[in-house]
Amino acid sequence: MNVTAAAIRKLVDRTDGITPVTSVFLDTDGARFPKATDYETRLDALLRDVRKAAERLEDAARDSVVADAEAISRWVRGEFTRGDVRGLGLFASAGEVFETVQVAISVRNTARVGTSPYVVPLEVLLGRHHHLALVIIERDEARIFRYRLGRIEQYEGLVSDVQGQHEQGGWSQARFQRSVNEEVRAHMKESGEILRRAHEDEAFDAVVVAGPHTEALDFVKGLHPYVKNLVHGEPVSIKLSATSDEIRGLLADVEQQLVSERRSKLLQRLAAAQGAGEKGAWGLRAVIDAVNRKAIEVLMVVEGAGEPGYRSATGALSLRPDEAEAFGGPVEPVADVTDELIEEAVRSGAHIEMFRDEIRLDGHPAAAILRF
Repeated sequence: MNVTAAAIRKLVDRTDGITPVTSVFLDTDGARFPKATDYETRLDALLRDVRKAAERLEDAARDSVVADAEAISRWVRGEFTRGDVRGLGLFASAGEVFETVQVAISVRNTARVGTSPYVVPLEVLLGRHHHLALVIIERDEARIFRYRLGRIEQYEGLVSDVQGQHEQGGWSQARFQRSVNEEVRAHMKESGEILRRAHEDEAFDAVVVAGPHTEALDFVKGLHPYVKNLVHGEPVSIKLSATSDEIRGLLADVEQQLVSERRSKLLQRLAAAQGAGEKGAWGLRAVIDAVNRKAIEVLMVVEGAGEPGYRSATGALSLRPDEAEAFGGPVEPVADVTDELIEEAVRSGAHIEMFRDEIRLDGHPAAAILRF
């Protein structure tokens, strides 16, 4: 599965809410774990935690989770081919692995058993990375790349039949130059059309254009308006023959700029909510209330800000059992109400933004921009 907001919502909604779901995230980075047995040892430790969690369940649920652990172990040992995969996510239920995520970025080793897939690590990935296009354009050649979650793939390489320089003077030279210019324009148009189709296949978050400055600017001018609006900054300098490492380094820098810009805008909106411009919520109690009302547009959460809580029979969340019971009993405890907040916000279509510490949220573990 590709890690997109739509795919995460679909994953969360896929289960019946009754049969347990086992979610395992495994770091398979070859730099840290050169041998398969290295990451398989970590997997075995995670699956021991899964089996311990199963012991607290009733018979049918316990057997289902134990079967999940066996299915995940078989899949990793029998079907997984590492290649450039540095992070692996597996979701199993009723003894069957029903979804996998394989990315070229490391993930934190985690295992959870619950009534729905544990998607917080996916939201972390989504919040820190963008789906980018890179177009390296020259007068007669172009290369178009996709960059997503640390992985680069060349979408298209194009060589056009543009004639070279012509030294004869007079009218002949003028006619020849017009012909060359027309061929260059046709090459730019064809490259732009390929980029537009690539965006329609799978939408980009931003487009980076590189190449000789004049050609790059001409290329941008000819783009379809909705693709032109995605162009990030000024054309950058990188050779058509650039290596994968050079391209990855360039796009990783652009990606960090985009993340910083997006977070800055969201935090400005959150600050405006203290006045009349926006509606906001600060702190777990206020954010829980907003989640229960399905009022959240953007949920901002500090990673690892775990706090136990409770869920009512109607699905409402709370920090205290008596508060949850007001929504309808019986009440069940939840190990981490923050994780539950994220999953409920995902279901309601909210954007999730994860932070490493509470500083950006004025010391709160969670905050939100509200729809109403």
